[in-house]
Amino acid sequence: MSNRRVDPLLLNAWLSARSIARGLPLPVPEYGGLRVDTNSDVEVARWVFWEMGPGLEELARSIKKPRYFLKLCGAADELQAALPVGWVLHSPSYFMQASGEPIRRHLTEGYRIEAEHVGMVSEARVYSKAGALAASGYAVETREVFIYDRIVTDPQHRRKGLGHAIMTSLHAAKQHPSNPELLVATEDGRALYSTLGWEPISPYSTASIVTQ
Repeated sequence: MSNRRVDPLLLNAWLSARSIARGLPLPVPEYGGLRVDTNSDVEVARWVFWEMGPGLEELARSIKKPRYFLKLCGAADELQAALPVGWVLHSPSYFMQASGEPIRRHLTEGYRIEAEHVGMVSEARVYSKAGALAASGYAVETREVFIYDRIVTDPQHRRKGLGHAIMTSLHAAKQHPSNPELLVATEDGRALYSTLGWEPISPYSTASIVTQ
């Protein structure tokens, strides 16, 4: 993996676009990273850091409750070394960037795709012949970046190219060719996106306190 240092401006642009995609407050600088107040049932807030620093360690020591997430553009063992007892690492993810134009393929027979655009947010959905939602995803373009978010395929409809169809549909909304295309992928997603010409910029490690 390239694992080069992540540009803080690029990370801020991605995180800001992600907040727009999800209807969340924009990130604010704090502890040498970026805080987003998510206020969901599983997460109160998250801090995203482009590199390790004393602010992350200070923040980790100050948090005593679950539902607060620390995220680092760096290796999991690097994040683990900065955490007090009681914190656990989540499954690995990867900060990725597209390296070229998407390959266009025909939608698998028996499915149909719908897309809509509301403000800065694009959404695409693939339905089966029976009308079931088989895959979906979102994208947002700002002046700095074009990001993909929540690209999901139902387990019963995987291995049919539906996730690729979602991303191709969303890509059609891109207006500024020079904008970098970004996403965060799971381990499985990383393998898929790599076949589509995406490259990992760095690991994207996450930790939180275990629920007592």
